Amino acid sequence: MKNLKDLLATKNGDTILFLGKFLHINQDDLEKFTKKLGFKFATTYNQEDSIALVVLSSILNPIEEELSYALYDKKVPDCKLEEFESYYISTLKPNSLLMALKLSNNQDRLISFLKSKAVSNELFLKLFKLYNWNNLGLFDSDNNRDITLAFINRFFDKRDSFNHNDIAHSPASILDIALTTTNPDVLEALLKVPNYEINARKQEEWKPKNLKEFIAINPNINSSIKRYLLNLNNPRVDAILAINSAINADEQMLILSRGNKTALINLAQNKNLTLKAFKELLKGDDTKKVLLQNQKITKEHLNLIAIDDYNLLIDNPNLKDVIDYLLYKDKNLDINLASNSSLSSKDIAKLYKTYKDDIALKISKNPNTPSDILEELYRGKNEQIIQNLAANPSTPQYIIDELCAKDKRSLNIFLAKNPNIKDEYIEFFKLDNELLRIMSENQKLIEKIAKKEYI
Repeated sequence: MKNLKDLLATKNGDTILFLGKFLHINQDDLEKFTKKLGFKFATTYNQEDSIALVVLSSILNPIEEELSYALYDKKVPDCKLEEFESYYISTLKPNSLLMALKLSNNQDRLISFLKSKAVSNELFLKLFKLYNWNNLGLFDSDNNRDITLAFINRFFDKRDSFNHNDIAHSPASILDIALTTTNPDVLEALLKVPNYEINARKQEEWKPKNLKEFIAINPNINSSIKRYLLNLNNPRVDAILAINSAINADEQMLILSRGNKTALINLAQNKNLTLKAFKELLKGDDTKKVLLQNQKITKEHLNLIAIDDYNLLIDNPNLKDVIDYLLYKDKNLDINLASNSSLSSKDIAKLYKTYKDDIALKISKNPNTPSDILEELYRGKNEQIIQNLAANPSTPQYIIDELCAKDKRSLNIFLAKNPNIKDEYIEFFKLDNELLRIMSENQKLIEKIAKKEYI
């Protein structure tokens, strides 16, 4: 662009000749810009003209193409149309352009800027908000389709191996952007897009099924987006927003005040739930169980929980701050907590020494159980304990190998959950659809398989 600017500054000629089709920025804008630079604007060649620069479109007819070669032979400088557009756009004041487009409501001119790759992402998003979708869907008109594709080509993350050109022509790409982008400005711009909906299966009724709901679940939403979504006062949007870790204390309390049952259950799973909201959710029977199974429990939280409700904590993996306060107050509670991953190896060893067989089944599935205890449990030959050991990633390797060698389906179902099974058994298990399904649910095993290029 600097070379183009320097070239035009030399004034070697008085005319800029444009050859080919104008693709993005419209002809009127480029003509005004050319004259502002002090040159004549031409789209047809006149031998009497003193050509300072030839601007070449990517779409030329045969005559224009021949002419471009002839002028090149005469050493007339040339550049691509996109390069000239970039130079033009670099001279614009974004705020002045936005104001002009707002006042004129010139949609054709707006579209020309939105289709230009020379426009920065920041300016594109501001312009995008001015586009009129005419109450039609993303692909229901030529202009809507072009603007949708321009948005997708800028902001769709091509992280996967599927054909981007195929997926780009699907509204699913817009939903993917809403779900995965980390840019709040992109999410804010998407609020202006027609609220595309997908068909959800009955069992997925409370999963996001339209664009605004996909935006609501993204943790990168800013204050203005949250305010917009909450002002909708829509039960579905509230329910999805409730689980979003981005909502603050006031927003949590607003959702609480609306009393939407599904929203309250989702709020009970929010990773950034405030202590005040925690206290309120404890009052509901439906929310209490979900709350105590999912929230990180500190001493402050524990002080709010009735002793009779401690058993609701047994499957909560976030008890490290309070595990010492829970142990050795009640035998049944100790036994039920024995499989909890918040327990340290020392905790488990002490519990085993205290309760022995009463706790054996529980600790056989805990990955923090010391290996010497797992070996001792293995020698006991209890069938249920052996099954738990087969799935436990901390079970010594020789035990896993012995269990695999037995080739018993009742064991293989549990071994398929273990990321430490050897390659030969992975290959063998892949031949069984059920075992393959079980392996596919284990992220560590998936990573191991992918790394070794098994599937």
